[in-house]
Parts: sequence; C-alpha cells; structure tokens
Amino acid sequence: MRLSVSYSLHVTALASQPLVVPQDQDPASAPYRGPDRRRRPTPFLSRYTFFGGRRSQAGRRSEDEREVFVDVHGSWLFLVVVAIVALNFLDAFFTIYFLSHGGQELNPLVDAVLRVGIWPFVALKSVGIGICVAVLTVAKNFKTAKFGLGVVLGGYTVLLGWHLWLFAHVA
Repeated sequence: MRLSVSYSLHVTALASQPLVVPQDQDPASAPYRGPDRRRRPTPFLSRYTFFGGRRSQAGRRSEDEREVFVDVHGSWLFLVVVAIVALNFLDAFFTIYFLSHGGQELNPLVDAVLRVGIWPFVALKSVGIGICVAVLTVAKNFKTAKFGLGVVLGGYTVLLGWHLWLFAHVA
C-alpha cells in the first residue's frame, strides 16, 4: 500500500511539470524529463546477458556512451560468430587431413596437443575459440571488440584460402 502512495505522488510530481514540445516535433520523440532510473551502466556479465535482456542499443540520448554492454545482439553478429566457428572447424579438419597426408604442424603447442590425440586437439581448439568469440560478442559495442571480431574472421578466411590452395595441390 505504501508503494502505491509513493508512486502516486511521484506521478503527480511529474505531471505537474509541463512538457513543452515544439510544434514541428513529434511528442513521442520528445526528451524524457523524469528521473534517471539507471544508477549504473549495464555490467559486462549479468543475468540478462544469457536470459532475456532487452537492451540492444547504447542509449536513447545523443550524449549516451556508445561503448556499452547490451543484452540483445543483432543477426549480423550471429552470422559473424557462426562463420568464425565454422571456419575454426574447417581449420581443424584441414589440419588433421594434411597431417594424415605427411604434413607437419609448425606450432609447437598445437603439435604437443596433437600428440595426445585428435579429439583433445579439436576440443581445445573449439573451447579456445569459443571463449574468445563469447568475450568479443559480449563486448560487441567496443571498438577493440569489433576490430577483434574482424581480425579473427579475416584471419580464418585467409587461413581457409591457404588450406584450399594446399588441398588443390595435394589432391
């Protein structure tokens, strides 16, 4: 009951302040004059990151920061992430294929994992790129994350081209 009384007083206090909208401006696009309900920006990880958030943009006002965390990600980002994961699996496939046809792994860390077995190699490669892409996805509005996604996608695309060139010459 006390909540409804304070709410009524709050609405009455806001209603007493006139909102002047110029004739040529749509009332729906008028600036909000109420109290700012956000005490702090959206955190890097929150319950809304994985389960039903609604924030898909940085903010409504022009002075809002553009580099913020959001809860909802667009379809372009989904396509980039799917492409990176697919290219990662193609890289693993071609690596195993070339090694089975007499190739040699030049990366000593990857070579050590491959000596353990093929499935540990694929698992470690998948988990590693999965964590990297997850972090870059959560931070997608930051310039460095956008750059990182572009570098990873571009790098895997060039690597796939190299694998296809080698495949054409091996087969």
